[in-house]
Amino acid sequence: MSPFIETIRIENGRPLHLSLHQARMETTRSRFFPQAHPLSLHKLLSDAPRSSVGRIKARIVYGADGVVEKSYQPYILRRIERLRLVIDNEIDYAYKSTDRQSLLHLLECRGDCDDILIVRRGLLTDTSFTNIALFDGHRWLTPAQPLLQGTMRHALLSSGLLVEANISASALPSFQYVMLFNAMIDAHEVVLPIGVIDNP
Repeated sequence: MSPFIETIRIENGRPLHLSLHQARMETTRSRFFPQAHPLSLHKLLSDAPRSSVGRIKARIVYGADGVVEKSYQPYILRRIERLRLVIDNEIDYAYKSTDRQSLLHLLECRGDCDDILIVRRGLLTDTSFTNIALFDGHRWLTPAQPLLQGTMRHALLSSGLLVEANISASALPSFQYVMLFNAMIDAHEVVLPIGVIDNP
């Protein structure tokens, strides 16, 4: 079994949404390693570069025996300007794992686009590395059945900024914008017009 990951944003020395990351890690460990000793992200991040200015990506890789790898690095936002719809009705990435082969395989289909937007059983899910939301002119809707229950997604839903909905790929023309976000990317930081989504 491949190890699992938590990617935590450290902004100006402060870890963000740590309780959400802790909860997700505990859910994963109880599912796959029910006898394992508990892990505390608060303790694991005690050596994080808290005096740094800017955005740091903390990456915790863990398995049945505890932490496999830990790293900190400055985060550089990827430039995303075009997305391509790809279909995979069987893809499963419910747990944040180092095994991303299914996602990488789909990413090979992006052509000259920067990333992919994955359709599963007719419904929009995620890109290869972010959750999404779509703006219909009134509300930001996020897929009710994403590939991964992201921590930023959880926070935005809890704050009322997003509303869950089943969004079919055929409904894309009824929206104005698509927003990409994850633990490292804020809401409204990457917003693209819906016309940049390539539907081959």
